[in-house]
Amino acid sequence: MLSRRVPYGAADNALARVLAGRRASGARLLDLTETDPVSAGLADDAGEMLSVLAALGGPGHEPEPRGTRKAREAVADYYRDRGVGADPDDVVLTASTSEAYAHLFRLLCDPGDAAAAPFPGYPLLEPLATLEDVRIRRYRLGFDGAWHLDLDSLERATGPRTRAVVVVQPNNPTGSCHSAEEVAAVEGRCERTGAALISDEVFGDFPRPPATAPLPSLLGSRRVPAFVLGGLSKCCGLPQMKVGWIVVGGPASARREAMRGLEWIADLFLSVSSPAQAALPRWLAGRHGFQSRARERIAANLATVGDLERRCPQVTALPAQGGWMQVLGLPRTRTDEAWALEMLRRDVIVHPGYFYDFAEEGHLVVSLLPEPRVFAEAMARIAEVVEAA
Repeated sequence: MLSRRVPYGAADNALARVLAGRRASGARLLDLTETDPVSAGLADDAGEMLSVLAALGGPGHEPEPRGTRKAREAVADYYRDRGVGADPDDVVLTASTSEAYAHLFRLLCDPGDAAAAPFPGYPLLEPLATLEDVRIRRYRLGFDGAWHLDLDSLERATGPRTRAVVVVQPNNPTGSCHSAEEVAAVEGRCERTGAALISDEVFGDFPRPPATAPLPSLLGSRRVPAFVLGGLSKCCGLPQMKVGWIVVGGPASARREAMRGLEWIADLFLSVSSPAQAALPRWLAGRHGFQSRARERIAANLATVGDLERRCPQVTALPAQGGWMQVLGLPRTRTDEAWALEMLRRDVIVHPGYFYDFAEEGHLVVSLLPEPRVFAEAMARIAEVVEAA
């Protein structure tokens, strides 16, 4: 009955089964996969931010496909605050970054076409593409003490039917960003193959401490059609408000053509609520309090990661430039799943590296958002597991 786009009949993996058992037993679990800022206790001003909706007094309905002018101006102001030029006429609002990807796959790809995306990388992209009859072709981020773009794998991933190249910076989970030379190489490859560039920058406001300046954006003068993605979930800690955006860049003629297509697609859905659009300027203007708390939390937990490395030299925190995640390198004496299962038996929830398509064993991924006492207790248990191995 169901289409082939929808998965069915998939069995739980070993981690899911063990986790269900630990939860059923009533165990106190230390969750290092928590990435929701609200659940992590970072939304101290959420009530104040939500009160903006009540103060609006019931905004009217403005069925503008790209989003209301004031909302789009607020997104453009956000980028100008970051030192990047943006035009409200180049902004399209979406209900989430996931919807933004779906819109772009619809805009750029015919059924059976492909988009190139990095690995390691967040596992949501492939099912989003599958739902639109688009294939994901992976290009590699290599690690040799620092993360770098594997140019040969990028070339292999960008064939005649590759219609877009996705870059994610900072990457989730590696926290890496491309160098200027690597960005130029990606753009050049797009130019030679006729592909567009999609830059997912949702974690761009969160450089690694002690840095505080936002990470570089790919907005600006580009030689190819370019689409920059962002949203409230990360920059304001308001995932429940469901507002994201696409900012269109590139040559003027290509930008106009892309905007016509996006406007047509967005008009079919009109997915962003009028109250959320009306509140968007206030929410974006109030983002700094949340971002400050999130950076403090990240810095505190990174200090604890440093304590883990000093206590347990078998564990290495792979370097990152930004984001909310930390990749831990562990001895390759066990598989990632075996390490994650052993942590779970100690009531610590982590993600094994294969969730993110790490090519080699010996990686666990943890969130830097959990409450510091919980995080420190979990790190101590990880150290005990590794020391006993």
